[in-house]
Amino acid sequence: MALTATELFNDATTREIGGIGPDQVNLIATDLIGVKDQLSAAFPQINNLTDLHAHVIINQLDEEIASVENANSPTGTLILGTDLGQFVGRAINDIHRDIIDIAQGDAGLQAAFNPTALPDLATPAAPFHDNTDQTAFVTQWIQDSNHLGQAAVTIENNGFQGDIAGLVQQIQAFASSSNAFDQSQGGLWSARFWNELRTDGTAGTAAAALVEGLQTHNAGEINAAAEQLSTNAADVAGNNLKTDGGSYADVVAAAEATAVTPNPTDPPPTPTPTPCPAGNGGGGAGPVAAAGSGDDDDVAGGNQSGQGAGASGHGHGHHHHAAVAALPAAGNVAAANQGGAVEHGNGAADANVAGSDAGAHFAHGHHFEHMWG
Repeated sequence: MALTATELFNDATTREIGGIGPDQVNLIATDLIGVKDQLSAAFPQINNLTDLHAHVIINQLDEEIASVENANSPTGTLILGTDLGQFVGRAINDIHRDIIDIAQGDAGLQAAFNPTALPDLATPAAPFHDNTDQTAFVTQWIQDSNHLGQAAVTIENNGFQGDIAGLVQQIQAFASSSNAFDQSQGGLWSARFWNELRTDGTAGTAAAALVEGLQTHNAGEINAAAEQLSTNAADVAGNNLKTDGGSYADVVAAAEATAVTPNPTDPPPTPTPTPCPAGNGGGGAGPVAAAGSGDDDDVAGGNQSGQGAGASGHGHGHHHHAAVAALPAAGNVAAANQGGAVEHGNGAADANVAGSDAGAHFAHGHHFEHMWG
């Protein structure tokens, strides 16, 4: 019998926990491709926030599939144009966790895709300490993420009267700049943030939806995209510190202060998926790993040394509610236990797993969180 998207994803979870050795790469990739195909068929159009969440997952699956396929490649191999260095495993871990959180935070999406929730982790990770260039970028990016969505909602509220073409150009420039900055950083920065900043990440997916909504006068799509851009910015802000050690809370507050309330819309119902044949055996949900600690001071301080040993060193602090167990990083896949056990790795690197902060996260009404420090 054909496996559902949920069953395929849970199988990929089990295999990734066991270790992404060469014998697992094709099996995991086939699982994830099956998930993508089913979600693409079930959510062909963005008319509301659930639809947009599905499209974010679809695009993030492209990132995860490419990373899995290169998990055993030499360090420095470009993945979708980005050099993740020794942090390929962390990128996989983060994307996989995000996808689980997206589904767990959206009841509408769960009707089509409901991957197994995994245990919360004990200790939240410290925010990443940005350098000067990163601080300048994140500050402007938070502002743009909010203001572009607000401008689109204003045009929508005015009956789509206004300079739509000009705003579309600004949105496209924002998405391109965000993607370029992430690629220019590479390494740990990109492993941590590419699924939020890239054109195939949350920001790019929401920006593309905002453009499409403006061009087709789809109010539901505009409203969903504007909300997602704002909450995605809040997520990144909450996971970072400025160069001087301060938070981005003031930047977020100022950017959100000019929020525009959209006119009410009645989005169409979300379709349900049709299962497709399984790509491999394996089947259902994998074992749930025990929660761990999240002390990630070395990552929070920007120290890259010794951080490639385990994807479980992710510990990203975007208030994950349900964390995937530690996934072995690319540097350790050859030595990873292929028997399905969780790879605990060694020392502090594998203790660097973030805690969940479900309350704070859902207070923002968004579902894109991370588990790194």
